[in-house]
Amino acid sequence: MSALKNSIICLSILLLLSGCSVKHYTIGMSESEFKNSEKYNLELVEETSQHAVYRRVAAADPQMKPLSYHYYYFNNGTLVRTELVETPKPDVVVLSK
Repeated sequence: MSALKNSIICLSILLLLSGCSVKHYTIGMSESEFKNSEKYNLELVEETSQHAVYRRVAAADPQMKPLSYHYYYFNNGTLVRTELVETPKPDVVVLSK
């Protein structure tokens, strides 16, 4: 009975971990496959007849202000490049009296 119980617990943990896994995008995947896997956090930045660029928030601060973005570049419906870009942070200026 304990072997069956351990098997069920291990299987449940494995199922939980695989269900919460990070999405991986591979160079060469189709644009439609990409859009179907990433439905909510995705913005079309630029589109022409030959290429498209999508952007999604990669990291945000506690106020939900984006800290970095992932850009995905498609040529003729195929993913050809990805890029992680951090948002510029304003310089702090201290004025002395």
